[in-house]
Amino acid sequence: MSSEQHRVCILAEGSFNIHSAKTAVGVIRYSPHQVVAVIDSTNAGKTVQQVLGFGGDTPIVAGIADAMTHEPDVLLIGIAPSGGQLPTEWRAIVNDAIEARLDVWSGLHFFLSDDSEFAALADIKGVKLWDVRRPRPDLVVGGGRALQTRALVVLAVGSDCNVGKMTTSLELQKKASERGYKAGFVATGQTGILIEGRGTPLDAVPGDFMPGEVERLVMELDAEDCDVIFVEGQGAIVHPAYGPVTLGLMLGSMPDVFVLCHQPTRASFRPEAAIPLPELPLVVRQYEDLMSYYKAPKVACVALNTYDLSPEQAAKREQEIEALLGLPTVDPIRNGNEKLWQAIEPLVKKKLGR
Repeated sequence: MSSEQHRVCILAEGSFNIHSAKTAVGVIRYSPHQVVAVIDSTNAGKTVQQVLGFGGDTPIVAGIADAMTHEPDVLLIGIAPSGGQLPTEWRAIVNDAIEARLDVWSGLHFFLSDDSEFAALADIKGVKLWDVRRPRPDLVVGGGRALQTRALVVLAVGSDCNVGKMTTSLELQKKASERGYKAGFVATGQTGILIEGRGTPLDAVPGDFMPGEVERLVMELDAEDCDVIFVEGQGAIVHPAYGPVTLGLMLGSMPDVFVLCHQPTRASFRPEAAIPLPELPLVVRQYEDLMSYYKAPKVACVALNTYDLSPEQAAKREQEIEALLGLPTVDPIRNGNEKLWQAIEPLVKKKLGR
């Protein structure tokens, strides 16, 4: 995708909330593009700030006709449901968007450009359908090239899926840039790719190519003389469904350091397994031991996701986990990213020889 700035309307019909609209939330918080409206008839008339608690006065509207008054040039599918299919009731909205000559960006496993109706109409109207989860055709096999990087490679890992690995990586990238470092971000999921404009949809890549694709992205950024590269994590290493993706990320990025992401109220792997999460000291050892043959990366700090706790409860959990692990611990959204960065910056300086 080009670096051109766009005016984006997000489709989140009936699903616009922190839990169901993960893609919408990430794009609103971090995208360089301007979000001009959100479509959700159940919240029409409100602002994004009123629904999410951030996002300012961006309006929520009932449909494409109302959205067009805000002059978007892109419709972005704002959810990433399990299975990745386009809700049947959304077909008419997507069709209306193409009729209105909006490009459509989608992170679904369902590819809009493979749908004969959408593809034909897009061709007639001269608009682009960007299926973010479609992997590139020339996939590569990993070879451990990321063992040799100028940049410090930081991989966000988790105790479970969907605990804030992308958010943590983007927060740290922002802080590194503020401090004058050239900081890269490797997007490995649909939301990260929509924000960054490039990346690899790792869950759409055959297993043999997962490490190679991550390696390729890391080495591209290293060749751009980045000082520090933040790699978006996926899943968790012993997750019964997503563990292989996590391993592919680890072997592909060959990280110098880990940032562990955790939701303290989470008791079991989600979404499909009623299996208790391992205790955090074991989680730390699992990540560190598994990569000890290579760079022997350590967990430098812990990023918490405490959205479902009161400020007092969150502060208590931060203190408890910090004492348990002996590692700097904070919720970067609630309490800022400085504490995490203070654990990372000395490692960047050491890697760069400063």
